[in-house]
Amino acid sequence: MATMKDVAHHAKVSVATVSRVINNTAYVEPGTRERVEKAMREFNYHRNSAALALAKRSGNMLGLLTGNLADPFFSLLARGVENVARKKEAKLMVCSGGHQAELEKSALDFLINQGCEAIVAHVSRMSEADILRYAAHTPGLVIINRYFPAIANRCVWLDNVSASQTATNYLLQNGHRKIAYVTTDLPIDDRRLRLKGYHAAMADAGITVPSDWVISVPFNEKGGEQAAEKLLDSGINFTAALTFNDVMAAGMMRFLHRRKISLPEQLSIVGFDNIVTARYLYPPLTTIHNPIEQMAQRAANLALQLNAKKELVPQINMFSAELIIRDSVFLIE
Repeated sequence: MATMKDVAHHAKVSVATVSRVINNTAYVEPGTRERVEKAMREFNYHRNSAALALAKRSGNMLGLLTGNLADPFFSLLARGVENVARKKEAKLMVCSGGHQAELEKSALDFLINQGCEAIVAHVSRMSEADILRYAAHTPGLVIINRYFPAIANRCVWLDNVSASQTATNYLLQNGHRKIAYVTTDLPIDDRRLRLKGYHAAMADAGITVPSDWVISVPFNEKGGEQAAEKLLDSGINFTAALTFNDVMAAGMMRFLHRRKISLPEQLSIVGFDNIVTARYLYPPLTTIHNPIEQMAQRAANLALQLNAKKELVPQINMFSAELIIRDSVFLIE
């Protein structure tokens, strides 16, 4: 008797692709679908009815596609989804996309093929077209931390532009004019929108931002160290810097302390996210509080409601950030 693996081998596709064709759980290119269906006919293959019945009895499952779980930001995101799963007595399955489009697709395919019909997905690199294809075949798919007008009711996102403007304006109000922006080197929406907010605030203050004021590095501690080195080597007398996240700010602060740079007197720093460790840095980090845990809870509830085809209460799924003032900004008289 032929197996799904036999069909996949004959059609030159993965077993996961055969499963998607059989269950119609995700978009499959027409040519690929035709090859799979032809192979199934040739092998007279039908999915085992007992396995199908078992899958239907698998229970209430909630999937989470996240970024790097080693990053404190994504740990908070996962905790928010987990809290909802516990309250709703849903089984939670977690995958990481690693900020790579193909890994994000593979992770979504895996969650769908494991029976997750309600899914919260943090997809930073997948194209809009691919995401909309998955959304069309998975009614319980909710996108977190990214916004698409075509599925606005299934997106939960942060107002990144206003958040970045708030951070920049705080530095401007404290007398800073030469303000560097340390951002990620990935072409993701958060990068574009936060830079937009920074440029808007600087323009409102009558400041033209030269291209070398924006430093692009990996958004981790090592990237923060690289940014600090670039900032010092630039020869520009920066008095302040904004960072894409708190982890980068921590890396910068470590590097600058080693170089005997006095913080915040010689360089003020504002982070983004307000991870737990931000308050324990030296000096304690002024940052933007990103309510990602609350956003994750909203997204998880929404995914479960959509999958259950419940009537939704009208609500705004765009969240606002908050400035958390600590000790890492120096007032220039």
